[in-house]
Amino acid sequence: MQEPAYLAQKFPEIGEHWSELQSLFVAKHVATGCTLLLEGDVATELFIVTNGALRLWHSSSGRDITLQFFFENQIVSSFESFYLDQPSGFSIESFEDTDVLMLSKRDFTRIQQRYPSIEPAITRFICERFITYRNIFFTQLQDSPVERYRQLVDDAPEILDRVPLRLVASYLGITPVSLSRIRTRLKSEKN
Repeated sequence: MQEPAYLAQKFPEIGEHWSELQSLFVAKHVATGCTLLLEGDVATELFIVTNGALRLWHSSSGRDITLQFFFENQIVSSFESFYLDQPSGFSIESFEDTDVLMLSKRDFTRIQQRYPSIEPAITRFICERFITYRNIFFTQLQDSPVERYRQLVDDAPEILDRVPLRLVASYLGITPVSLSRIRTRLKSEKN
C-alpha cells in the first residue's frame, strides 16, 4: 500500500517510516450512508479518505447541521473526542461509497511514542482544523445565505459537484427550499 499523498504532505515523519507503519493503517470500504462515528460515542479511530466522501455533522433539536465535507486524501475524526476520550459532539458518515484507511487511537499513540518528532506536525494539523471550524462558525454568523453560497461556488466547487443539495443546504445553514431559491435567483441574474 502506498502512503496517501495528503498524509505524506502533512506528516513527513510518517512518510519517512511508512514501510514500518503502513500495517497500522487498516483499509476499509464503506457504502453510501454508513456511519463511522455516532454522535455521543467516543472516537477511537481517525480516517483517511482514499476514495469517496465523508461528512462531519451534528444534530441540534432534530436539525441536521453539516460542519464539513471530506474528500480524497483528507483526514477526519472527531478530534476533541479522539484526543480527550470524551463523547463526540459529531457524527461521521459517508455520502458516497468510500474507501478509508483507519488508524486506531492505540496505534496513533504508538506512533507518537515511537516518533516523538511527529508531535509538532500533529499539533499544527489540529490547530488548522480548529481554525477551519472557527472560520465556518464566523461565516455562519456574519454572512448572508447568498454570500455563503457564493463563497462556496468560488472556494469549493467540488462540494457542489459531488454533494447532494440537501447536505449542501445543511452545510450552509439553510433549508433545501432556500437553497433552491438562491440558486434560481443567481442563475437568473447571470442571464
